[in-house]
Amino acid sequence: MPRSRKSTGSALATGAEAQVLAARLMSMQADAGLTIAMRMPLLMKGAFGDSRGQREATKAVMEKASAVFESSLAAMQATTAFWWGLALHPPGQFDLATAAVKVADSTLEPFARRTRANAARLSGYRR
Repeated sequence: MPRSRKSTGSALATGAEAQVLAARLMSMQADAGLTIAMRMPLLMKGAFGDSRGQREATKAVMEKASAVFESSLAAMQATTAFWWGLALHPPGQFDLATAAVKVADSTLEPFARRTRANAARLSGYRR
């Protein structure tokens, strides 16, 4: 019986972590939509020579490149921790679902952080 409680508790914890990850993903999608809506007029102005719009375009490209790089490093680190955890724990003692959620979360974090910051920054532009 104690084993089933541990499994149930672990499953509940994993489910909660997965729900938090899904909520973060939905929030990131909302922030991305806001960022795109606020950034498009600036990018259009930049296409016609406006220096502020051109800076925004450069910033967008640089942010994406740095987010991809940072996300790759985070994914590599989380995946390495995953495999070490799997190798160092006895069979049945390692929670694969929780580890997978951690890998996904650490991979999304650089994008989520930038998307949140951009939505907050751009929503204040309103000119």
